[in-house]
Amino acid sequence: MSAAQAKPYPVRLDPDLSQWVKAQAKAGDRSINAQINRLIRESKEAAETRNRK
Repeated sequence: MSAAQAKPYPVRLDPDLSQWVKAQAKAGDRSINAQINRLIRESKEAAETRNRK
């Protein structure tokens, strides 16, 4: 593993969330990991925007 790669982090999703993430990833032609990162980043940005108000 190179220094640039993130350490693997296991995540257990509820079955309904897992299905939704898989569908979103497929629709966006992304991997499940990329989709999870995208969703978390969007949530983080939304929280930061709310905190600035």
